[in-house]
Amino acid sequence: MATPAVVEIVASLFLTVSQLSGYPAPRELPPIHVLSEHEMAQRLCAGPCGVRAYYLDGQGVFLRDDLDIVGDLKARSILLHELVHHVQHENSRFGAMDSCERWFAREDEAYRIQNAYLSGLRTSLRFVFDYLPERCRETGSARN
Repeated sequence: MATPAVVEIVASLFLTVSQLSGYPAPRELPPIHVLSEHEMAQRLCAGPCGVRAYYLDGQGVFLRDDLDIVGDLKARSILLHELVHHVQHENSRFGAMDSCERWFAREDEAYRIQNAYLSGLRTSLRFVFDYLPERCRETGSARN
């Protein structure tokens, strides 16, 4: 369960997402789930993994408990990235694409908004999205 401070930060970040992306702010905040590293690995990976946060449509944002959303700008930008996925879902963004291309487009947009956020805070910290859209064609992703 998220603390009141995290809930306040989430509300503030949604305003930032709206300003940077043009998406309307959501009517309701998504559930925020805080998990241990072990719980995160069990839910998402086949074993230990470096995932610190993720978003599941209809379920909310999942954050590892070692992310300091209140005191660490990098952690806060990771949360913002996941909140972008929430507004994408709420606005049916990229819904007509096949699953792989939709995933790529969603991630590409979320990283661009995350980096715009960091740029606006005058920090040199940036995140690189190194997945190429051609990989969707290579894997022969199915439409769903």
